[in-house]
Amino acid sequence: MKNAFRTFLYPIFLGILVDGLYPFGNEHGDYWLPNILDSTSPSVEFPTNFSFFNNKIRNCFVSSHGFISLQKKYNGYLPAEYPFYKAMIAPFWADVDLGRGGTVWFRVTTENTIKQLATNDVKAYFPRSMDFQASWIFISTWQSVTFYGCSFGLGCLKVGFNAGDGVRFFKVNVGLNPDVVNIDEMSNVWIPGVFVFGVDKTEVIQPCEVEQDLTVTPNCGTMLGGQYITLSAPCIDPKATIMASFSGSTKYMCERKSLFSIVCITPAFNTTGDIIIDVEIKDQDQTITGTLQYSYTVLNIADSKQRVFRQDPEDWFSGYHNISWDRDAAELQNNDTVDIYLFSLIEDTNGNLSWESQLLQEGVERSAEWTEIYLEGQKQVLAIMVTSATVKNDQPRRGIWSDVFPLALQQEEAYLSCVDWFKKDLKFPPLLRNRVQPCPCILDQALLDGVRFQPDPNCNMFSQQTGNCLYRKDAKHCVHLLSFGPNGMDNMCCYDNEDKLIDSRYGEGGTLQRYHYLGGQDVQPFIANFYFDVLPFLYCCRYSKQHSPPGIKPKSSRFSSTCPRYTQRRQKSRCVHYLSPRPALTVGDPHLTTLDGYAYTFNGIGEFVYLKTNDDSFQSQIRFKQFRDSNENLMGASVCTSFVSQHLSNSAVVEVRLDSTSIVQLLVNGDVLAFDESLSYHFRGVSVLQITPDINDSGETKKSHLISFTTIGIAFHTTASSNVLNIIPVVGNRSLAGNLRGLLGDFDGDQSNDLRTPLDEILQPTSTSEEIYQNFGLKWRITEEGSLFTYKDGTTYSNYQNPSFIPAFERPTDLPADVVEVCGDDQECVFDYAVSGSPELAAETKERTQSFLSFLDAFKLTVNEIQEEMHN
Repeated sequence: MKNAFRTFLYPIFLGILVDGLYPFGNEHGDYWLPNILDSTSPSVEFPTNFSFFNNKIRNCFVSSHGFISLQKKYNGYLPAEYPFYKAMIAPFWADVDLGRGGTVWFRVTTENTIKQLATNDVKAYFPRSMDFQASWIFISTWQSVTFYGCSFGLGCLKVGFNAGDGVRFFKVNVGLNPDVVNIDEMSNVWIPGVFVFGVDKTEVIQPCEVEQDLTVTPNCGTMLGGQYITLSAPCIDPKATIMASFSGSTKYMCERKSLFSIVCITPAFNTTGDIIIDVEIKDQDQTITGTLQYSYTVLNIADSKQRVFRQDPEDWFSGYHNISWDRDAAELQNNDTVDIYLFSLIEDTNGNLSWESQLLQEGVERSAEWTEIYLEGQKQVLAIMVTSATVKNDQPRRGIWSDVFPLALQQEEAYLSCVDWFKKDLKFPPLLRNRVQPCPCILDQALLDGVRFQPDPNCNMFSQQTGNCLYRKDAKHCVHLLSFGPNGMDNMCCYDNEDKLIDSRYGEGGTLQRYHYLGGQDVQPFIANFYFDVLPFLYCCRYSKQHSPPGIKPKSSRFSSTCPRYTQRRQKSRCVHYLSPRPALTVGDPHLTTLDGYAYTFNGIGEFVYLKTNDDSFQSQIRFKQFRDSNENLMGASVCTSFVSQHLSNSAVVEVRLDSTSIVQLLVNGDVLAFDESLSYHFRGVSVLQITPDINDSGETKKSHLISFTTIGIAFHTTASSNVLNIIPVVGNRSLAGNLRGLLGDFDGDQSNDLRTPLDEILQPTSTSEEIYQNFGLKWRITEEGSLFTYKDGTTYSNYQNPSFIPAFERPTDLPADVVEVCGDDQECVFDYAVSGSPELAAETKERTQSFLSFLDAFKLTVNEIQEEMHN
């Protein structure tokens, strides 16, 4: 026979030429059949069950006639018509005579290299089985066996599977005609001689008939473009022509990567947010055979991770500088060399901005640790792109980016640039401070006010990137408005090392901004803010009066007059009339503080209404699970492990839940959000920010997130450790006063009515913990139909409910010996330690409660008190 075959007993079957087989033969420990006319192996036992048409198979018999019978031996040699009552796999069932030559090999193997090879094959052909790991493989090989003889049409050959129940079967349509000799040129996966099937279910599954999930990896990237992305796709012909359009853009050429994947390069974008990628597939005759659609998120430049790094990035003047890059970036693979391009921002006569590029260096070793480049002082806003040296026709340039940065100017140039900007800016209407939210007065307020402000991506105390606060040197943390104000304007607020708001007349602090870095209607995200706000600040307030290139002495004191020009057009940040939002708290064995400040304990098990509006336009739900100690013993305590929220039915659903592998997962519309490309994302009606993980004194890692529902003015600060999710909700929308319900109260300023049930019954604030548990907390349990949670595979709503659970309502009298050392006089910490037996949980309760109390103290300060303190 000219073909040999291999068989996976994870139900996938392949027939290919000899050089593509899994290793076989005597040197690999195979058994072989006797070289006689009709030969069958003894029973071969499998290490575990093999699923075949939903039946569990534990053994098989290998026949010299090109088939494997399952469970029971079958001695037939002429191919029988399916279906019949014998379970079998027939890679090449024919009348064979081993007495004339050839060998039949077989073995069960658990060799790691073979297991990995099988695992990779299964994942390649069945992308939905990405968690599959082969535990054993059965390999059977018919090598150079001799055909006994047959006349076509009389049942010479059969390829397929028979369930053995007289009903179910599958056969490949070759074998009963002379075309069988060409089977090595046939395939069901576009690879000559290869056939792949899944037979563990009721029906046989062919890879190209399985509906694939259409995914993009990575599913987000910088608006500068050049990103290498992989799109999953259903069975792509190797000879297909593939074109992609990004949100209606020009069509660009893509390439087939594998049977189920396409690779494309993203172009540059002028907007951010979710877009649609339209893919068109044509055959060799240029006939469209398929169209596909994908969702992809374009990231703001400020939110994108840099992969080209500027050495000593502060104030790059004209001259020589060093850069390095991520040598493992996908965009640079398959080439040993890279090219380096400089992109410069150009303003036309109408004020429109665009990029132009020039080649700085070519053929640089990709593995180089760094390289030197030369910059000339002609353009002021620059970005560096390191690209793959191979550029293909009809594709965008593939590569990775530095940050966008200014070219520093000498004093005279900076002065003239500032004056020129000032004249141009007079053509625009003035920015009015009373049209935007005033700044928080101190840093603690800014950190908690996630309903109206968010950290500046380029200057925040959570950043681990080099070059933090490059353009606000006196600041350790800055915030922007969460969304742009009238005509796209912004209010930037910066805080110094004493946590106080910087007066930008005397330091590099915040000001009003003509354009928000997020962009706006007809405003380019990031680019417009950098060019029309950040760059003029540097011209007027830094380069013209404070800085010179090394070795050049300042020329004149007249440059000190330029910064007031800037603050005249971009008014300084102020906190007059700032009104703080109102925070709540959920911590430990759940201790809750409502939005009106009423504190109580509700340690139920299940899923409950956390916070909702009376009209149900906003819903937040929380999950409490029974606590397990370090020995996995269930305790009389519960902790928060997840919460989920949505504003309006068409906004994104955001869920935060503990995860045993990654500490915590953040899901958007049911999909886990990876923070590989960015720490900040903006979705319809909601923004999410991952704050850099903290490591406490005991070495435990904690992860924090800020989830802000922008249109309604509600935010959640979450901190997750390995066993508890602590939450600080914040409401800054005063129009919601009295219009909220749930475990966090009604937000009307009155603590006495916070224990309000869904039926508007009100418990007295003096109620016992047991009364609160039975008559208030449990009443807010959600229904299965109303749940917003995404349930992990194998779990449903009912897995998380335990209405019969009775927690510990009173603190036990026999306290741990080290309770004072762990908790001091914090009574909630003492309670949690006594009930849970976990000093870690107790210590975290104390830590988070103290942080919350310090936030409350900050929020109680009036503007007059803060201004007096700042003056002193």
